[in-house]
Amino acid sequence: GIITATVLSAILALVTAGIFFGFDSETCWRLWGCVMLGLVAGETIGLFTEYTTSFVHKPTKSIAKKSRVGPAGVIIQGLAIGMLSTAPPVFIICVATLACYYLAGNYGIGIAAVGMLSTLGITLSTDAFGPVADNAGGIAEMAEM
Repeated sequence: GIITATVLSAILALVTAGIFFGFDSETCWRLWGCVMLGLVAGETIGLFTEYTTSFVHKPTKSIAKKSRVGPAGVIIQGLAIGMLSTAPPVFIICVATLACYYLAGNYGIGIAAVGMLSTLGITLSTDAFGPVADNAGGIAEMAEM
């Protein structure tokens, strides 16, 4: 899902930039580079978020391990992991912003933001499916179907 959306966004961004600016112009390739930086930054942030919030990886397991100590340990460890988990996304966004500014100025930063948000549709629809399925299951159960 998300990989397909990313590839399609990259292809369509190249086609659009080529139509508007010409495939032989430097502007076309610079703006497409900004879209690609936005896509890569968004995917990288998504992967890191999955790492820090999934129960199969070390950060969440370390919080669970602190539950043996007591509730204070869970709170402190959870707060620490939460604070640490903000650093890589901020670094990724800073690097992408500086690179896009170098490529195309302020407009390039805006185009990178569009690239980063171009996969938002599939992400939101995937996230929204869970509650819809849960509600449908609950209604079916209450109706004794």
